[in-house]
Amino acid sequence: MWLLKAARGVRATAAALTTQYTRSFRRDLTTTWAACNIQRSHVPDIDLPSGNLVNTIFKNVSKWGNKTATECTVTGRRYTYSQLMDRIARWGGFLTKLGVHRGDVVGVALGNCPEYPIVFFGAIAIGAVATTINPAYSAEEIARHLRDSEAKVLVGDPLMHQTVTEALKLYKSPTHLVLNGPPTTSGTLNLQQIIEDPTVPFTDPVMLTGEEVAALPYSSGTTGSPKGVSLSHNAITSNTVMVTHPDVFMAQETTEENQESYMGLLPFFHVSGIAVLMSSGFYEGVKLLTVPKFDPKTYISSVVQHKVKTLHLVPSILNFLVNSPETKKETLGQVTKILCGAAPLQSSAVHAFKEKISTDISFVEGWGMTEILLTTLVPKGVDKIGTIGKLLPNVTAKVVDLETGKALPANRDGEICVKTPSIMRGYHNNPAATQETIDSEGWLHSGDVGRYDDEGFFKIVDRTKELIKVNELQVSPSELEEIICQHPGVVDVGVVGVPDESMGEAPRAFIVTEGTIHQEDIHSFLKPRVARHKQLAGGIFFVEALPKNATGKLLRQELKKMGGS
Repeated sequence: MWLLKAARGVRATAAALTTQYTRSFRRDLTTTWAACNIQRSHVPDIDLPSGNLVNTIFKNVSKWGNKTATECTVTGRRYTYSQLMDRIARWGGFLTKLGVHRGDVVGVALGNCPEYPIVFFGAIAIGAVATTINPAYSAEEIARHLRDSEAKVLVGDPLMHQTVTEALKLYKSPTHLVLNGPPTTSGTLNLQQIIEDPTVPFTDPVMLTGEEVAALPYSSGTTGSPKGVSLSHNAITSNTVMVTHPDVFMAQETTEENQESYMGLLPFFHVSGIAVLMSSGFYEGVKLLTVPKFDPKTYISSVVQHKVKTLHLVPSILNFLVNSPETKKETLGQVTKILCGAAPLQSSAVHAFKEKISTDISFVEGWGMTEILLTTLVPKGVDKIGTIGKLLPNVTAKVVDLETGKALPANRDGEICVKTPSIMRGYHNNPAATQETIDSEGWLHSGDVGRYDDEGFFKIVDRTKELIKVNELQVSPSELEEIICQHPGVVDVGVVGVPDESMGEAPRAFIVTEGTIHQEDIHSFLKPRVARHKQLAGGIFFVEALPKNATGKLLRQELKKMGGS
Protein backbone atom coordinates (compact mmCIF):
# COMPACT_ATOMS: atom_id res chain seq x y z
CA MET A 1 0.00 0.00 0.00
CA TRP A 2 2.77 2.41 0.90
CA LEU A 3 4.36 1.72 -2.51
CA LEU A 4 1.06 2.64 -4.18
CA LYS A 5 0.82 5.87 -2.15
CA ALA A 6 4.42 6.70 -2.98
CA ALA A 7 3.77 6.13 -6.70
CA ARG A 8 0.73 8.36 -6.54
CA GLY A 9 2.82 11.02 -4.80
CA VAL A 10 5.48 10.82 -7.50
CA ARG A 11 2.86 11.10 -10.24
CA ALA A 12 1.23 14.09 -8.51
CA THR A 13 4.58 15.79 -8.10
CA ALA A 14 5.49 15.07 -11.72
CA ALA A 15 2.12 16.40 -12.90
CA ALA A 16 2.56 19.58 -10.84
CA LEU A 17 6.07 20.07 -12.20
CA THR A 18 4.86 19.45 -15.76
CA THR A 19 2.06 22.00 -15.36
CA GLN A 20 4.47 24.51 -13.84
CA TYR A 21 7.00 23.89 -16.63
CA THR A 22 4.29 24.19 -19.33
CA ARG A 23 3.04 27.49 -17.93
CA SER A 24 6.60 28.77 -17.62
CA PHE A 25 7.38 27.62 -21.17
CA ARG A 26 4.29 29.35 -22.52
CA ARG A 27 5.17 32.57 -20.69
CA ASP A 28 8.71 32.43 -22.06
CA LEU A 29 7.44 31.67 -25.56
CA THR A 30 4.88 34.47 -25.38
CA THR A 31 7.59 36.87 -24.26
CA THR A 32 9.81 35.75 -27.14
CA TRP A 33 6.99 36.18 -29.66
CA ALA A 34 6.15 39.61 -28.29
CA ALA A 35 9.79 40.64 -28.60
CA CYS A 36 9.63 39.55 -32.26
CA ASN A 37 6.34 41.47 -32.74
CA ILE A 38 4.40 38.25 -33.30
CA GLN A 39 0.89 38.19 -31.87
CA ARG A 40 -0.85 35.09 -30.54
CA SER A 41 -4.38 34.46 -29.36
CA HIS A 42 -5.62 35.57 -25.96
CA VAL A 43 -7.04 32.02 -25.67
CA PRO A 44 -4.53 29.21 -24.95
CA ASP A 45 -3.97 26.64 -27.69
CA ILE A 46 -6.54 23.86 -27.76
CA ASP A 47 -6.45 20.25 -28.95
CA LEU A 48 -7.68 19.98 -32.53
CA PRO A 49 -9.32 17.03 -34.28
CA SER A 50 -8.09 15.13 -37.31
CA GLY A 51 -9.58 12.69 -39.78
CA ASN A 52 -12.73 12.79 -41.88
CA LEU A 53 -14.43 16.11 -41.14
CA VAL A 54 -17.92 14.60 -41.41
CA ASN A 55 -17.25 12.53 -38.29
CA THR A 56 -16.22 15.65 -36.34
CA ILE A 57 -18.89 18.07 -37.59
CA PHE A 58 -21.69 15.62 -36.79
CA LYS A 59 -20.16 13.85 -33.77
CA ASN A 60 -22.96 14.95 -31.40
CA VAL A 61 -25.84 14.49 -33.83
CA SER A 62 -27.41 11.73 -31.70
CA LYS A 63 -28.20 14.38 -29.07
CA TRP A 64 -30.52 16.26 -31.41
CA GLY A 65 -31.44 13.74 -34.11
CA ASN A 66 -35.13 14.77 -34.14
CA LYS A 67 -34.36 18.48 -34.36
CA THR A 68 -34.59 20.25 -37.71
CA ALA A 69 -31.20 20.56 -39.41
CA THR A 70 -32.17 22.52 -42.54
CA GLU A 71 -35.36 24.25 -43.62
CA CYS A 72 -36.11 26.36 -46.68
CA THR A 73 -37.67 29.70 -45.75
CA VAL A 74 -39.56 29.77 -49.07
CA THR A 75 -40.88 26.23 -49.61
CA GLY A 76 -40.77 24.92 -46.04
CA ARG A 77 -38.89 21.81 -47.22
CA ARG A 78 -36.90 20.49 -44.28
CA TYR A 79 -34.76 17.66 -42.93
CA THR A 80 -34.15 16.62 -39.35
CA TYR A 81 -30.59 15.81 -38.29
CA SER A 82 -31.33 12.09 -38.54
CA GLN A 83 -32.77 12.55 -42.03
CA LEU A 84 -29.83 14.72 -43.02
CA MET A 85 -27.31 12.07 -41.96
CA ASP A 86 -29.21 9.34 -43.82
CA ARG A 87 -29.25 11.39 -47.01
CA ILE A 88 -25.58 12.33 -46.70
CA ALA A 89 -24.81 8.60 -46.49
CA ARG A 90 -27.12 7.82 -49.43
CA TRP A 91 -25.65 10.56 -51.64
CA GLY A 92 -22.20 9.20 -50.84
CA GLY A 93 -23.39 5.74 -51.82
CA PHE A 94 -24.80 7.04 -55.08
CA LEU A 95 -21.57 8.82 -55.95
CA THR A 96 -19.71 5.58 -55.28
CA LYS A 97 -22.04 3.78 -57.72
CA LEU A 98 -21.26 6.47 -60.31
CA GLY A 99 -17.60 5.59 -59.98
CA VAL A 100 -16.52 8.61 -57.92
CA HIS A 101 -13.36 7.75 -56.00
CA ARG A 102 -11.21 9.45 -53.36
CA GLY A 103 -9.82 12.68 -54.69
CA ASP A 104 -12.38 12.98 -57.50
CA VAL A 105 -14.12 16.35 -57.69
CA VAL A 106 -17.87 17.00 -57.40
CA GLY A 107 -19.06 20.43 -58.53
CA VAL A 108 -21.85 22.07 -56.52
CA ALA A 109 -23.63 24.90 -58.37
CA LEU A 110 -26.64 25.35 -56.11
CA GLY A 111 -28.21 28.29 -54.37
CA ASN A 112 -28.78 28.01 -50.63
CA CYS A 113 -31.20 25.12 -50.18
CA PRO A 114 -31.80 22.28 -47.69
CA GLU A 115 -30.04 19.81 -50.02
CA TYR A 116 -26.82 21.82 -50.26
CA PRO A 117 -25.17 20.30 -47.14
CA ILE A 118 -26.27 16.84 -48.27
CA VAL A 119 -24.38 17.23 -51.55
CA PHE A 120 -21.43 18.99 -49.92
CA PHE A 121 -20.84 16.67 -46.95
CA GLY A 122 -21.93 13.53 -48.82
CA ALA A 123 -19.15 13.97 -51.35
CA ILE A 124 -16.58 14.80 -48.67
CA ALA A 125 -17.61 11.79 -46.55
CA ILE A 126 -16.44 9.32 -49.21
CA GLY A 127 -13.13 11.14 -49.68
CA ALA A 128 -14.17 13.08 -52.78
CA VAL A 129 -13.62 16.84 -53.10
CA ALA A 130 -16.53 19.31 -53.16
CA THR A 131 -15.84 22.34 -55.32
CA THR A 132 -18.36 25.12 -54.70
CA ILE A 133 -19.51 27.17 -57.69
CA ASN A 134 -21.35 30.49 -57.67
CA PRO A 135 -24.80 29.64 -59.14
CA ALA A 136 -24.97 33.14 -60.64
CA TYR A 137 -22.04 32.35 -62.92
CA SER A 138 -22.41 32.37 -66.68
CA ALA A 139 -21.90 29.19 -68.72
CA GLU A 140 -18.37 30.32 -69.62
CA GLU A 141 -17.46 30.93 -65.98
CA ILE A 142 -18.84 27.57 -64.87
CA ALA A 143 -16.95 25.84 -67.70
CA ARG A 144 -13.68 27.48 -66.62
CA HIS A 145 -14.32 26.38 -63.04
CA LEU A 146 -15.07 22.79 -64.10
CA ARG A 147 -12.05 22.66 -66.37
CA ASP A 148 -9.65 23.91 -63.71
CA SER A 149 -11.03 21.64 -60.98
CA GLU A 150 -11.45 18.64 -63.33
CA ALA A 151 -14.90 17.88 -61.93
CA LYS A 152 -16.53 14.53 -62.74
CA VAL A 153 -20.00 15.36 -61.40
CA LEU A 154 -21.97 18.61 -61.49
CA VAL A 155 -24.99 19.29 -59.27
CA GLY A 156 -27.12 22.28 -60.29
CA ASP A 157 -30.50 23.88 -59.85
CA PRO A 158 -33.27 23.08 -62.39
CA LEU A 159 -33.57 26.81 -63.14
CA MET A 160 -29.93 26.68 -64.28
CA HIS A 161 -30.48 23.73 -66.61
CA GLN A 162 -29.74 25.67 -69.79
CA THR A 163 -26.72 27.39 -68.28
CA VAL A 164 -25.12 24.24 -66.87
CA THR A 165 -25.85 22.33 -70.08
CA GLU A 166 -24.03 25.01 -72.09
CA ALA A 167 -21.20 24.93 -69.53
CA LEU A 168 -20.79 21.18 -69.93
CA LYS A 169 -20.63 21.56 -73.72
CA LEU A 170 -17.82 24.08 -73.28
CA TYR A 171 -16.13 21.86 -70.68
CA LYS A 172 -15.97 18.98 -73.19
CA SER A 173 -15.31 16.30 -70.57
CA PRO A 174 -17.56 13.39 -69.55
CA THR A 175 -19.54 14.70 -66.59
CA HIS A 176 -22.59 13.41 -64.74
CA LEU A 177 -25.24 16.13 -64.43
CA VAL A 178 -27.58 16.03 -61.43
CA LEU A 179 -30.33 18.61 -60.90
CA ASN A 180 -31.98 19.40 -57.57
CA GLY A 181 -35.45 18.67 -58.88
CA PRO A 182 -37.16 17.46 -62.04
CA PRO A 183 -34.97 17.98 -65.12
CA THR A 184 -36.51 19.79 -68.09
CA THR A 185 -35.09 17.21 -70.51
CA SER A 186 -34.03 13.58 -70.36
CA GLY A 187 -30.47 12.54 -69.67
CA THR A 188 -30.05 14.22 -66.29
CA LEU A 189 -30.53 12.88 -62.78
CA ASN A 190 -32.87 14.13 -60.06
CA LEU A 191 -31.09 14.75 -56.74
CA GLN A 192 -34.25 14.66 -54.64
CA GLN A 193 -35.23 11.28 -56.08
CA ILE A 194 -31.73 9.93 -55.46
CA ILE A 195 -31.56 10.87 -51.78
CA GLU A 196 -35.05 9.42 -51.16
CA ASP A 197 -34.40 6.15 -53.05
CA PRO A 198 -34.22 3.26 -50.52
CA THR A 199 -32.45 1.05 -53.08
CA VAL A 200 -29.37 3.30 -52.98
CA PRO A 201 -27.04 1.89 -50.31
CA PHE A 202 -25.68 4.02 -47.49
CA THR A 203 -21.94 4.62 -47.34
CA ASP A 204 -20.19 5.47 -44.07
CA PRO A 205 -17.49 8.16 -43.95
CA VAL A 206 -14.17 6.67 -45.03
CA MET A 207 -11.12 6.63 -42.79
CA LEU A 208 -8.74 9.49 -43.58
CA THR A 209 -5.73 11.18 -42.03
CA GLY A 210 -7.42 14.54 -42.46
CA GLU A 211 -4.67 16.00 -44.61
CA GLU A 212 -6.61 15.05 -47.74
CA VAL A 213 -8.38 17.86 -49.61
CA ALA A 214 -12.06 18.12 -48.69
CA ALA A 215 -13.27 21.34 -50.32
CA LEU A 216 -12.14 23.38 -53.29
CA PRO A 217 -13.76 26.84 -53.20
CA TYR A 218 -12.36 29.43 -55.57
CA SER A 219 -10.73 32.71 -54.64
CA SER A 220 -8.67 35.31 -56.45
CA GLY A 221 -6.30 35.35 -53.49
CA THR A 222 -4.24 38.51 -53.29
CA THR A 223 -4.45 39.13 -57.03
CA GLY A 224 -5.27 37.54 -60.38
CA SER A 225 -8.01 35.29 -61.69
CA PRO A 226 -9.95 32.87 -59.43
CA LYS A 227 -7.88 29.95 -58.16
CA GLY A 228 -8.94 26.75 -56.45
CA VAL A 229 -8.20 26.83 -52.72
CA SER A 230 -7.36 23.34 -51.45
CA LEU A 231 -8.84 23.05 -47.95
CA SER A 232 -8.10 19.85 -46.05
CA HIS A 233 -10.46 18.02 -43.71
CA ASN A 234 -8.26 19.05 -40.78
CA ALA A 235 -8.30 22.71 -41.82
CA ILE A 236 -12.11 22.91 -41.80
CA THR A 237 -12.61 20.90 -38.60
CA SER A 238 -9.86 22.84 -36.82
CA ASN A 239 -11.50 26.12 -37.75
CA THR A 240 -14.86 24.82 -36.58
CA VAL A 241 -13.52 23.89 -33.14
CA MET A 242 -11.57 27.16 -32.87
CA VAL A 243 -14.58 29.32 -33.77
CA THR A 244 -16.99 27.56 -31.41
CA HIS A 245 -14.62 27.51 -28.43
CA PRO A 246 -16.50 28.83 -25.34
CA ASP A 247 -13.96 31.62 -24.80
CA VAL A 248 -14.48 32.81 -28.38
CA PHE A 249 -18.12 32.45 -29.29
CA MET A 250 -20.87 30.66 -27.40
CA ALA A 251 -24.03 29.51 -29.13
CA GLN A 252 -27.00 28.23 -27.17
CA GLU A 253 -26.46 24.55 -26.40
CA THR A 254 -28.85 22.43 -28.42
CA THR A 255 -31.06 20.14 -26.33
CA GLU A 256 -34.40 18.42 -26.85
CA GLU A 257 -36.05 21.59 -25.51
CA ASN A 258 -33.85 24.31 -27.04
CA GLN A 259 -32.34 24.94 -30.46
CA GLU A 260 -30.91 28.10 -31.98
CA SER A 261 -31.74 29.08 -35.56
CA TYR A 262 -29.37 30.65 -38.10
CA MET A 263 -30.55 32.51 -41.19
CA GLY A 264 -28.57 30.93 -44.04
CA LEU A 265 -28.44 34.05 -46.17
CA LEU A 266 -24.68 34.21 -46.75
CA PRO A 267 -23.94 32.01 -49.80
CA PHE A 268 -22.97 28.43 -49.02
CA PHE A 269 -20.45 28.41 -51.88
CA HIS A 270 -18.53 31.16 -50.08
CA VAL A 271 -16.10 30.56 -47.21
CA SER A 272 -18.55 32.19 -44.79
CA GLY A 273 -21.21 29.66 -45.73
CA ILE A 274 -18.82 26.72 -45.55
CA ALA A 275 -17.02 27.56 -42.32
CA VAL A 276 -19.44 29.68 -40.29
CA LEU A 277 -22.94 28.59 -41.25
CA MET A 278 -22.70 24.94 -42.30
CA SER A 279 -19.67 23.56 -40.46
CA SER A 280 -19.92 25.57 -37.22
CA GLY A 281 -23.72 25.60 -37.31
CA PHE A 282 -24.13 21.84 -37.61
CA TYR A 283 -21.34 21.26 -35.08
CA GLU A 284 -23.47 23.24 -32.59
CA GLY A 285 -26.74 21.60 -33.64
CA VAL A 286 -28.47 24.74 -34.92
CA LYS A 287 -31.41 24.87 -37.31
CA LEU A 288 -30.04 26.28 -40.56
CA LEU A 289 -32.73 28.22 -42.39
CA THR A 290 -31.81 28.31 -46.07
CA VAL A 291 -32.51 31.56 -47.92
CA PRO A 292 -32.25 31.19 -51.73
CA LYS A 293 -31.78 34.93 -52.19
CA PHE A 294 -32.28 38.10 -50.20
CA ASP A 295 -35.87 39.33 -50.41
CA PRO A 296 -36.47 42.62 -48.59
CA LYS A 297 -40.20 41.83 -48.46
CA THR A 298 -39.80 38.59 -46.50
CA TYR A 299 -36.45 38.73 -44.72
CA ILE A 300 -37.63 40.41 -41.53
CA SER A 301 -40.82 38.32 -41.34
CA SER A 302 -38.70 35.15 -41.64
CA VAL A 303 -36.46 36.30 -38.79
CA VAL A 304 -39.55 36.94 -36.67
CA GLN A 305 -41.32 33.70 -37.63
CA HIS A 306 -38.34 31.52 -36.77
CA LYS A 307 -37.36 33.53 -33.66
CA VAL A 308 -33.81 34.01 -34.87
CA LYS A 309 -31.57 35.46 -32.15
CA THR A 310 -28.26 35.55 -34.04
CA LEU A 311 -27.99 37.20 -37.45
CA HIS A 312 -25.10 36.68 -39.88
CA LEU A 313 -24.93 39.79 -42.06
CA VAL A 314 -22.86 41.85 -44.42
CA PRO A 315 -22.90 45.67 -44.09
CA SER A 316 -25.39 46.16 -46.95
CA ILE A 317 -28.01 44.00 -45.19
CA LEU A 318 -27.42 45.88 -41.94
CA ASN A 319 -28.01 49.15 -43.81
CA PHE A 320 -31.26 47.71 -45.15
CA LEU A 321 -32.39 46.85 -41.62
CA VAL A 322 -31.47 50.32 -40.37
CA ASN A 323 -33.59 51.96 -43.07
CA SER A 324 -36.52 49.54 -43.01
CA PRO A 325 -39.69 50.73 -41.24
CA GLU A 326 -40.27 47.09 -40.23
CA THR A 327 -37.18 47.16 -38.03
CA LYS A 328 -38.39 47.88 -34.52
CA LYS A 329 -38.27 46.39 -31.07
CA GLU A 330 -41.64 44.70 -31.54
CA THR A 331 -40.40 42.72 -34.58
CA LEU A 332 -36.67 42.16 -34.02
CA GLY A 333 -36.46 42.54 -30.26
CA GLN A 334 -35.46 38.87 -29.90
CA VAL A 335 -32.20 39.46 -31.81
CA THR A 336 -29.32 39.49 -29.33
CA LYS A 337 -26.27 39.11 -31.54
CA ILE A 338 -25.13 40.13 -35.02
CA LEU A 339 -22.06 38.66 -36.69
CA CYS A 340 -20.72 40.68 -39.58
CA GLY A 341 -17.86 40.22 -42.01
CA ALA A 342 -16.88 40.92 -45.65
CA ALA A 343 -16.34 44.64 -44.97
CA PRO A 344 -15.96 46.96 -41.97
CA LEU A 345 -19.11 48.03 -40.15
CA GLN A 346 -19.93 51.71 -40.02
CA SER A 347 -20.32 52.82 -36.40
CA SER A 348 -23.23 55.07 -37.42
CA ALA A 349 -25.17 52.06 -38.77
CA VAL A 350 -24.49 50.08 -35.61
CA HIS A 351 -25.69 52.88 -33.32
CA ALA A 352 -28.75 53.48 -35.50
CA PHE A 353 -29.70 49.79 -35.33
CA LYS A 354 -29.20 49.69 -31.58
CA GLU A 355 -31.45 52.72 -31.16
CA LYS A 356 -34.21 50.99 -33.13
CA ILE A 357 -33.92 47.59 -31.45
CA SER A 358 -31.91 47.44 -28.25
CA THR A 359 -28.73 48.93 -26.82
CA ASP A 360 -27.92 45.49 -25.37
CA ILE A 361 -27.49 43.83 -28.75
CA SER A 362 -23.96 42.50 -29.36
CA PHE A 363 -22.14 43.21 -32.62
CA VAL A 364 -19.36 40.80 -33.47
CA GLU A 365 -17.01 41.45 -36.38
CA GLY A 366 -14.61 38.92 -37.77
CA TRP A 367 -12.04 38.51 -40.51
CA GLY A 368 -10.70 35.75 -42.65
CA MET A 369 -10.01 34.59 -46.18
CA THR A 370 -10.86 31.54 -48.22
CA GLU A 371 -7.20 30.59 -47.84
CA ILE A 372 -7.25 30.63 -44.00
CA LEU A 373 -10.98 30.50 -43.13
CA LEU A 374 -12.09 32.57 -40.13
CA THR A 375 -9.09 33.94 -38.24
CA THR A 376 -10.25 36.70 -35.89
CA LEU A 377 -13.41 37.46 -33.93
CA VAL A 378 -14.39 40.08 -31.42
CA PRO A 379 -14.62 38.09 -28.15
CA LYS A 380 -18.04 37.54 -26.64
CA GLY A 381 -19.22 40.30 -24.35
CA VAL A 382 -16.82 42.87 -25.85
CA ASP A 383 -17.93 45.96 -27.77
CA LYS A 384 -15.21 46.89 -30.25
CA ILE A 385 -16.94 48.29 -33.34
CA GLY A 386 -14.48 49.02 -36.13
CA THR A 387 -12.07 46.23 -35.24
CA ILE A 388 -12.02 42.67 -36.60
CA GLY A 389 -11.36 41.29 -33.14
CA LYS A 390 -8.63 39.10 -31.70
CA LEU A 391 -6.93 35.99 -33.02
CA LEU A 392 -8.66 32.64 -32.60
CA PRO A 393 -6.95 29.94 -30.53
CA ASN A 394 -3.88 28.32 -32.13
CA VAL A 395 -3.44 31.29 -34.50
CA THR A 396 -0.43 33.60 -34.67
CA ALA A 397 -0.07 36.75 -36.75
CA LYS A 398 2.27 39.60 -37.49
CA VAL A 399 2.04 42.93 -39.28
CA VAL A 400 4.95 43.53 -41.62
CA ASP A 401 6.36 46.66 -43.20
CA LEU A 402 5.25 46.91 -46.83
CA GLU A 403 8.76 47.81 -47.98
CA THR A 404 11.13 45.85 -45.74
CA GLY A 405 8.94 42.93 -44.62
CA LYS A 406 10.03 43.52 -41.02
CA ALA A 407 7.51 42.67 -38.29
CA LEU A 408 6.09 45.86 -36.78
CA PRO A 409 5.06 46.65 -33.20
CA ALA A 410 1.55 47.64 -32.10
CA ASN A 411 -0.26 50.54 -33.73
CA ARG A 412 1.83 50.46 -36.92
CA ASP A 413 0.24 49.80 -40.33
CA GLY A 414 1.50 46.97 -42.51
CA GLU A 415 0.45 43.77 -44.25
CA ILE A 416 -1.21 41.19 -41.99
CA CYS A 417 0.46 37.75 -42.15
CA VAL A 418 -1.02 34.67 -40.50
CA LYS A 419 -0.15 31.15 -39.38
CA THR A 420 -3.14 28.97 -38.58
CA PRO A 421 -4.12 25.28 -38.47
CA SER A 422 -6.87 26.15 -40.97
CA ILE A 423 -4.47 27.38 -43.67
CA MET A 424 -5.01 25.99 -47.16
CA ARG A 425 -2.78 23.27 -48.55
CA GLY A 426 -2.18 25.54 -51.53
CA TYR A 427 -3.78 26.71 -54.75
CA HIS A 428 -5.00 23.84 -56.93
CA ASN A 429 -2.47 23.05 -59.66
CA ASN A 430 -0.83 26.44 -59.13
CA PRO A 431 2.41 26.15 -57.10
CA ALA A 432 3.66 29.53 -58.33
CA ALA A 433 0.63 31.35 -56.89
CA THR A 434 0.96 29.33 -53.68
CA GLN A 435 4.58 30.41 -53.24
CA GLU A 436 3.59 34.03 -53.80
CA THR A 437 1.04 33.80 -50.99
CA ILE A 438 2.70 31.50 -48.42
CA ASP A 439 6.36 32.23 -47.73
CA SER A 440 9.11 29.73 -46.87
CA GLU A 441 8.41 30.11 -43.12
CA GLY A 442 4.73 29.24 -43.52
CA TRP A 443 3.33 32.76 -43.16
CA LEU A 444 0.33 33.51 -45.37
CA HIS A 445 0.49 37.06 -46.70
CA SER A 446 -3.10 38.29 -46.70
CA GLY A 447 -2.73 41.38 -48.87
CA ASP A 448 -4.74 43.31 -46.26
CA VAL A 449 -3.13 46.31 -44.62
CA GLY A 450 -3.93 46.66 -40.94
CA ARG A 451 -2.63 47.03 -37.42
CA TYR A 452 -3.12 45.62 -33.93
CA ASP A 453 -3.43 47.68 -30.78
CA ASP A 454 -1.92 47.16 -27.34
CA GLU A 455 -4.79 44.84 -26.37
CA GLY A 456 -4.34 42.61 -29.41
CA PHE A 457 -7.36 43.86 -31.38
CA PHE A 458 -6.76 43.97 -35.14
CA LYS A 459 -8.12 46.52 -37.58
CA ILE A 460 -8.12 46.54 -41.40
CA VAL A 461 -7.24 49.92 -42.88
CA ASP A 462 -6.57 49.20 -46.57
CA ARG A 463 -5.81 46.49 -49.11
CA THR A 464 -2.63 45.87 -51.01
CA LYS A 465 -4.42 43.40 -53.19
CA GLU A 466 -6.36 44.59 -56.19
CA LEU A 467 -9.57 42.63 -55.60
CA ILE A 468 -12.88 44.43 -55.72
CA LYS A 469 -15.29 43.49 -52.91
CA VAL A 470 -18.90 43.59 -54.14
CA ASN A 471 -20.70 42.93 -50.87
CA GLU A 472 -19.01 39.72 -49.68
CA LEU A 473 -18.05 38.54 -53.18
CA GLN A 474 -14.62 38.95 -54.76
CA VAL A 475 -14.22 40.38 -58.24
CA SER A 476 -10.86 40.06 -59.97
CA PRO A 477 -9.99 43.13 -62.08
CA SER A 478 -7.61 41.11 -64.23
CA GLU A 479 -10.33 38.55 -64.99
CA LEU A 480 -12.68 41.30 -66.19
CA GLU A 481 -9.89 42.96 -68.16
CA GLU A 482 -9.10 39.72 -69.95
CA ILE A 483 -12.75 39.26 -70.97
CA ILE A 484 -13.33 42.88 -72.03
CA CYS A 485 -10.20 42.77 -74.17
CA GLN A 486 -11.85 40.05 -76.25
CA HIS A 487 -14.22 42.70 -77.66
CA PRO A 488 -12.94 43.46 -81.19
CA GLY A 489 -13.02 47.22 -80.63
CA VAL A 490 -11.10 47.26 -77.34
CA VAL A 491 -7.38 48.06 -77.45
CA ASP A 492 -6.67 48.23 -73.72
CA VAL A 493 -8.64 48.24 -70.47
CA GLY A 494 -8.14 48.80 -66.77
CA VAL A 495 -10.69 47.86 -64.09
CA VAL A 496 -10.85 49.19 -60.54
CA GLY A 497 -13.34 49.22 -57.71
CA VAL A 498 -15.08 52.44 -56.72
CA PRO A 499 -17.12 53.12 -53.56
CA ASP A 500 -20.81 52.24 -53.78
CA GLU A 501 -23.37 52.76 -51.01
CA SER A 502 -25.32 49.55 -51.61
CA MET A 503 -22.58 47.26 -52.90
CA GLY A 504 -19.55 48.40 -50.91
CA GLU A 505 -17.58 48.60 -54.13
CA ALA A 506 -18.55 48.43 -57.79
CA PRO A 507 -16.36 47.53 -60.80
CA ARG A 508 -15.51 50.43 -63.13
CA ALA A 509 -13.74 50.07 -66.48
CA PHE A 510 -11.47 52.52 -68.29
CA ILE A 511 -11.22 51.51 -71.92
CA VAL A 512 -8.99 52.48 -74.82
CA THR A 513 -10.86 51.79 -78.07
CA GLU A 514 -10.27 51.52 -81.77
CA GLY A 515 -13.12 53.15 -83.64
CA THR A 516 -16.47 54.12 -82.17
CA ILE A 517 -17.80 52.04 -79.30
CA HIS A 518 -20.61 52.94 -76.94
CA GLN A 519 -21.01 52.01 -73.29
CA GLU A 520 -23.98 49.80 -74.12
CA ASP A 521 -21.80 47.80 -76.52
CA ILE A 522 -19.52 46.86 -73.64
CA HIS A 523 -22.38 46.17 -71.24
CA SER A 524 -24.07 43.91 -73.81
CA PHE A 525 -20.81 42.10 -74.53
CA LEU A 526 -20.10 41.48 -70.83
CA LYS A 527 -23.61 40.58 -69.68
CA PRO A 528 -23.74 36.92 -70.85
CA ARG A 529 -20.10 36.27 -69.95
CA VAL A 530 -19.92 37.09 -66.23
CA ALA A 531 -22.15 37.01 -63.18
CA ARG A 532 -24.28 39.94 -62.16
CA HIS A 533 -21.97 41.10 -59.37
CA LYS A 534 -19.12 41.37 -61.90
CA GLN A 535 -21.01 43.70 -64.25
CA LEU A 536 -19.64 47.24 -64.58
CA ALA A 537 -22.05 48.88 -62.15
CA GLY A 538 -19.40 51.52 -61.41
CA GLY A 539 -19.55 52.76 -64.99
CA ILE A 540 -17.47 52.79 -68.16
CA PHE A 541 -15.06 55.54 -69.18
CA PHE A 542 -13.41 55.75 -72.58
CA VAL A 543 -9.89 57.17 -72.37
CA GLU A 544 -7.00 57.76 -74.76
CA ALA A 545 -4.44 55.90 -72.63
CA LEU A 546 -4.09 54.09 -69.31
CA PRO A 547 -1.59 55.19 -66.65
CA LYS A 548 1.31 52.72 -66.54
CA ASN A 549 4.82 52.65 -65.14
CA ALA A 550 8.04 52.21 -67.10
CA THR A 551 7.66 48.44 -67.17
CA GLY A 552 4.10 48.66 -68.46
CA LYS A 553 2.36 47.80 -65.19
CA LEU A 554 -1.05 49.38 -64.80
CA LEU A 555 -1.14 52.02 -62.05
CA ARG A 556 -4.52 51.28 -60.50
CA GLN A 557 -4.29 53.98 -57.86
CA GLU A 558 -3.81 56.56 -60.63
CA LEU A 559 -6.66 54.99 -62.55
CA LYS A 560 -8.99 55.46 -59.58
CA LYS A 561 -8.34 59.20 -59.71
CA MET A 562 -9.57 59.41 -63.30
CA GLY A 563 -13.12 59.81 -64.46
CA GLY A 564 -14.32 61.52 -61.32
CA SER A 565 -13.80 58.45 -59.14
